[in-house]
Amino acid sequence: DDQNLSYNVTVPNLYYGCATESELVASCGDLRDQYIAFGVDDVVQYSLLSGKKPKPCVINLSLGSNIGVHDSTSVMNRFLAEEGKHAIICVAAGNEANMGIALKKNFTAADETVKTFLTPMQPDTLRSGGKTYFNLRNGQIAAYSNDSTEFELQIVVTNANRRNRAVARIPILKNTNGQPVTYASGGNDYSMSGAVIDPNFAKAFDGYVTAASAIDAETGRYYAMAQIMTSDNQKENQDGHYKLALEIKSKKPGQRVEVYSDAQFIYFDSNKQEGFVSGTRNGSISDMACANNVISVGSYNVRNHWPSLDGYVYGYNKQGEGNDFPVGEASRFSSFGTLADGRNLPDICAPGASVISSVNTYCVTNPDMGYTSAALQAKFEKGGKAYYWHQSLGTSMATPVVAGAIALWLEADPTLTYKDVVRIIRQTAVKDDYVKNTGDPVQWGAGKFDAYAGLKQVLLEKNANGIQGVKTEQREMPVLTMTGSRSFTAFLAKAQQMNVRAYTLSGQLVHSQVAQGNEININASSWEKGVYLIQVNGKSAKKIIIY
Repeated sequence: DDQNLSYNVTVPNLYYGCATESELVASCGDLRDQYIAFGVDDVVQYSLLSGKKPKPCVINLSLGSNIGVHDSTSVMNRFLAEEGKHAIICVAAGNEANMGIALKKNFTAADETVKTFLTPMQPDTLRSGGKTYFNLRNGQIAAYSNDSTEFELQIVVTNANRRNRAVARIPILKNTNGQPVTYASGGNDYSMSGAVIDPNFAKAFDGYVTAASAIDAETGRYYAMAQIMTSDNQKENQDGHYKLALEIKSKKPGQRVEVYSDAQFIYFDSNKQEGFVSGTRNGSISDMACANNVISVGSYNVRNHWPSLDGYVYGYNKQGEGNDFPVGEASRFSSFGTLADGRNLPDICAPGASVISSVNTYCVTNPDMGYTSAALQAKFEKGGKAYYWHQSLGTSMATPVVAGAIALWLEADPTLTYKDVVRIIRQTAVKDDYVKNTGDPVQWGAGKFDAYAGLKQVLLEKNANGIQGVKTEQREMPVLTMTGSRSFTAFLAKAQQMNVRAYTLSGQLVHSQVAQGNEININASSWEKGVYLIQVNGKSAKKIIIY
């Protein structure tokens, strides 16, 4: 019963990683592009230089931002595309698809205007740092022209009681060459040096708006950016009739302008007012995921309840409120976008809501972090040290699933390139009824990632083509995949017939089965608990554990 959260459960630790024999390399640093680039290059250089010959390399980037040009032209994205020639780079799509945080407009004429409201994601009150904020708008928005052509951008204070008439404007009417224009409410908290203290702005809001524009040196595109921090003035704007809006006016026919919020506290909405438009979820894709030669990964739901070490089952939905993450569907937060160059991203979706994975022991044992037995899903002790597992969700969880599986593929065929991998991902993706009938098609990418089908495809292609320097017997090793605690599948790419024998560690034969083809399903429900040796077509035996 999904609604019953009060019964005890037994929690065996059945959780394991995607590529258990891989060599893990971590590079730490600030999350600015410069340090991310250093980290990526550290891993690539390690893979190229740490052995007698280069090692296959997969890089996971569970990070990114929605601010950016959303194409392949930025310095960071060009860098990733170049590094993608030496490593398979997987990038999280982002977790910002809940709201319309993108606004795209193709103007058909000069002096055409598009208007939207900068709507707070957290309406009403928010308390932080000893202060109370009302309808807080706090974050960045960035607008990009399709080329160096300028556009007019204005942040506008409107009065809903007067048919949304503008009562104050913060204008960027031409290129400011990066010089900011700031409007502030003044007073003790917001008397900023060089700011215009506008009484109409102050009547509506406590806070400030700063805006500037320039030609982006990286891409050659004209862009304008605004930093916003406003809270409704509780003397003059207690009912929220003063609102913040954005207006953009074109300079020529055919101009395209794309606007992105950083998805912290602001999204674009029409508020059902005439002359205003809403934003779109299509465009919530992380800017970093838009690079060429990378694999962008979205999330779908595989679990909405989980057992914990305290013996109870927990979930994201509360009793009587429905299920926030229906199993099988794309996660509502999973970002996606159609780019100006025609690409649809992400490339694929993988399990991301929710995933139970390892959590840092030092984090768990630090009482300030607040981990309790209710927040932990498994524990394992070895060598006097305890290891823990914790559930979480996001495309940052889905992306390592894909990266780890690709590491397995590279173990099977170390010659795979980015083009090989992305082709196999698309060829083997699952397109079930959820993919076909729920969510936005762009959000799904090619569908659901299938690690096993991809591995089989890698092995079939490798055995068909051959790999220089890899012995035949190595290429013919069987793949055993547990399909349950008491069932498994054996696959041997070149086989025309499968002959499977299972032995105990003492050498006793407990099972023998023959089938035509290169794959066979084994039912071990009658076997005793323990470790077994599985031999396929006379090859070297592999161990499995039956619980």
